[in-house]
Amino acid sequence: MGINEDLNRLKASASRSWLLSYTAIQYYCAACGAASGILFILAFVIANFLPPPKPTWDAPTIAQFYVDNIIRIRAGGAILMISGGFYLPFSAAISNQIRRIPNVPYMIHQLQMASASAGIWTFMLPGVVLCITSFRPDRSPELTQALNDFFWIVALMPWPTFMVQNFAFVYAIILDDRSRPLFPKWLIPFNIIMPILFAFATGMHTHMTGPLAWDGVITFWIVGFSFVVQLIVDAIYLALSAREEGLAVLNAGKKEDAETPSRRQVNNGATIEG
Repeated sequence: MGINEDLNRLKASASRSWLLSYTAIQYYCAACGAASGILFILAFVIANFLPPPKPTWDAPTIAQFYVDNIIRIRAGGAILMISGGFYLPFSAAISNQIRRIPNVPYMIHQLQMASASAGIWTFMLPGVVLCITSFRPDRSPELTQALNDFFWIVALMPWPTFMVQNFAFVYAIILDDRSRPLFPKWLIPFNIIMPILFAFATGMHTHMTGPLAWDGVITFWIVGFSFVVQLIVDAIYLALSAREEGLAVLNAGKKEDAETPSRRQVNNGATIEG
């Protein structure tokens, strides 16, 4: 009985805390976008994939690379998978915020969220593949090489879901013609250009060398880092929109509290006259 009472008091106290408020949850979700991008890059750094192993390496060289970096690669694979978990709260917060924009069709924020649900596998599947590749470093070099190819292609090539997600976000911003829009208009070209850059990864499976190979300046350095930059920038403005909403709710509450005494006086006066 005493434990239940303590738990009830703790639950009541937690429910009144700002840390669990609607605004705070949106801040957390926005921060998840930046965290997802940072962890994505961190996974490659820890796995010693900066710069990436070359597609032209033969099977014994790839296998030896995994043996020499086995602990780092295992850690990188786990971090890469975890980074995907942060992407969903971030995307849910975007859907929640664009619902505040007048005349945005229901389909748009649903499309944005559905694309994010598919796109999460661009984080998680490569992480799992990397963990599988590093699980048995003594397997045949040819199999390790095949799994390494699998990792790089699924990590960098599946861009279409992110393009759909970005374009849904852009459409919502375009529809916001208020004098004080929820998101700045310069996010429109920013979120159009970024996924177009992602499309350069489409032909990575046809290039062993050059800028379009998985270790190339376009496919890896430009596509990979522009994706992370976009996540961080969108996360910042998502947090700002959540802050604006929180302030609006707070000001509305203060206004209502200020009007309450006058309403009581009117009611009391009406009662006396009656």
